[in-house]
Amino acid sequence: MMDIKTLAQNLASHSASICHELYPDGRVESGCYKIGSIQGEKGRSMSVYLNGDQSGKWMDFSTGEGGDLLDLIMYSQGMTLVDAMEWAKQRYGIRDNSPAKKVAPAEKKNYTKPKPPAQNESSCLHAYMETRGFKDVGEVCFRWKIYETDTRGGQDVVFPFLDPTGKETFLKTKPINHDGNPATQKDLKPILFGWQAMPDDARKVWITEGEWDAIACGELGFPALSVPMGGGKGAKQTKWIAHEYENLARFEEILIATDMDEQGELAAAEIMSRLGDRCYRVNLPTKDINELLQKEGYEQARWMLECAYQEARWKDPETLRSVLDFEADIDDFFENTIDDAQGFGSGWAKLDEEDIKFRPNELWGVCGINGHGKSMWLNQLSLNAVEQDQKVLIASMEMTPKATMGRMIRQAAGSPTPPQPYRKKLLEWMCPNLWLFVDKLTPKPEDLMSCFEYAYRRYGINTFVVDSLTNMVRQDDYEGQQRFIEKLVNFKLAFPVTIFIVTHVRKGESEYSAPNKYDVKGSGSITDLADGFISVWKNKRKTEQIEQAEMLGEEPDEQYTKQWDMYLEVLKNRNGMYEGKVGFEFDSKCCQYRDRKNSKARYYINYSKES
Repeated sequence: MMDIKTLAQNLASHSASICHELYPDGRVESGCYKIGSIQGEKGRSMSVYLNGDQSGKWMDFSTGEGGDLLDLIMYSQGMTLVDAMEWAKQRYGIRDNSPAKKVAPAEKKNYTKPKPPAQNESSCLHAYMETRGFKDVGEVCFRWKIYETDTRGGQDVVFPFLDPTGKETFLKTKPINHDGNPATQKDLKPILFGWQAMPDDARKVWITEGEWDAIACGELGFPALSVPMGGGKGAKQTKWIAHEYENLARFEEILIATDMDEQGELAAAEIMSRLGDRCYRVNLPTKDINELLQKEGYEQARWMLECAYQEARWKDPETLRSVLDFEADIDDFFENTIDDAQGFGSGWAKLDEEDIKFRPNELWGVCGINGHGKSMWLNQLSLNAVEQDQKVLIASMEMTPKATMGRMIRQAAGSPTPPQPYRKKLLEWMCPNLWLFVDKLTPKPEDLMSCFEYAYRRYGINTFVVDSLTNMVRQDDYEGQQRFIEKLVNFKLAFPVTIFIVTHVRKGESEYSAPNKYDVKGSGSITDLADGFISVWKNKRKTEQIEQAEMLGEEPDEQYTKQWDMYLEVLKNRNGMYEGKVGFEFDSKCCQYRDRKNSKARYYINYSKES
């Protein structure tokens, strides 16, 4: 879904048409559309700017109110903000060019519907809420649709999570007069709490770490939603972001007001990196907003939140940093510590024994002669990444999804013809962590990068394969190649992702010698800007000798049978120490690369046990 800022910019060019349609009694004067007020009567008190940077903005000089075209559409048509956005797009042919069409959700989980527990007649919840600083608790419960229920230990409060359409999707309970932990039901779809109390015209939203904080924030006059599973990073945040990404497009500003502790900071960093530059981190004067309400009361807490908002909104830009911000990085540099928990290994023991790891913020080039298995090897590397819970997006422009997935299923099964039930199990294993970019043979670089950023922000995809550079930029366009490589570098520096790009090599005298980084075809920036480079080379002399011996009914020469089927050479490894050559056997039946002689096929999931 197109976000509200982008839509408002697109609408600005239609300012005159919108004004004439919504307010036919107005008139144009000095580049403005003049009407009496937002009600639309004749007059000159209200101006809608039709040109320049302010195009689409309006101001009623008699009341001091102002806004944009979406406000006018909402008021004149009696619509909610979401409906006004959709009406504007359809009415004026504004296409939603979201890259979502090229990166579909991998998750196809069947979520269950919540089973709300019965409401009791106790007044325990009202008394409990008063201790937490709330006033008019009956009205608060009505607005947020919360209630209490009986449990074995005592009374719990029930928080129903309704989506923007009013459908109950998730549910959580918390003890209010006994010891216990928050609880939810199995296989519910995680979404944000608080849509039921969200004003139809809200342009800003606060995201809190708990339901009581969201309620407190909303009651103080700041529309708020709460994350479903508390603070921390990883799946706690990434799952709800995937489901709520489009619903949050209506907000111009997203204020991250998670708790002022380690878990709150981790959650804030994860959410901000995923939802983009609309986000602002709010520094609270207390641990959380409900605690602020308890300590300060309504009026003082409201004023303090407004101050926290202003501080967040007008803080220094991220590009302006003090050297003190980098103290931990400097310590890490001199202590030479490496966080082995970050990134992922190759998945082959022979390589993982060396100092090779694919870390966040790295760009790796993979080069080789045509037909020597670059893409095939990367397919298996992608499976190994999925096995390590990395989220992978493969952009293979020259191969159809059918061919790509067919080969990867064969590799994952360790069999050339896995039966359909086994294929289904493998797809279920892959789908939470594997996506494909599907477009034409030569997509525009800006379209690919837009899709990559969307994929990271919405689904947390952190490993990207571009196969190949030739499909993105012409082979003779060295400047274009450098610009594209710079785009990849900027992307991997901006986000904690790992990128692999396939490159081709110049034609040599034969295919019997492995290429090096000086053989990479194209701009020198390809190897210069990459953090690592790998050469994939197929031992064709061995293949030819064995095939010839089989044709003649002879035993192949031992000097060839002892050699490896293919060699992978690490040509560059900026963040590691190892550079060298490693051999693999290749099973042509199931397309697997194996790093041990005469080893058996690898099964990524054991079908006999799973079935």
